[in-house]
Amino acid sequence: MIFKLILRWIWVAIAFLISTTIALIVLFSLGIFWLGDEFRAAAGSNEFVWHGADVFAAYFFAAAVGPALTALPGFVAVVFGEIMRIRSALYYIIAGGAAVAVIPLLARSAEAASSTPSAYMSIFAAAGFVGGFAYWALAGARA
Repeated sequence: MIFKLILRWIWVAIAFLISTTIALIVLFSLGIFWLGDEFRAAAGSNEFVWHGADVFAAYFFAAAVGPALTALPGFVAVVFGEIMRIRSALYYIIAGGAAVAVIPLLARSAEAASSTPSAYMSIFAAAGFVGGFAYWALAGARA
């Protein structure tokens, strides 16, 4: 009984790491594409910026988002789902989206949070939805 519980929590930790990695890949991919398009729109006829927009976007998005990333909201959602034995895909998808979408709000002050662009928040939420679904597919369905 105790051995089965230990194995379950080891699998939960592994599934959490895998789903977090998937969410980060989606977050950075969407963020770089979005910011690259913003750079291209602002570049106008500047060929240097136009062709290097994705490189600039990767640097600036990683520099802006990297320090704010934390796994704590996602960890809380996973632990709550496991303790309450929630097997619903909808719970993990919504909890994942909310956990990742709250990260920029936690990293900013209250007055700056209201100025967060909606596209920016959509990217975070979408990454969280994908990560939540990945966790549900790996471990949450058998909570």
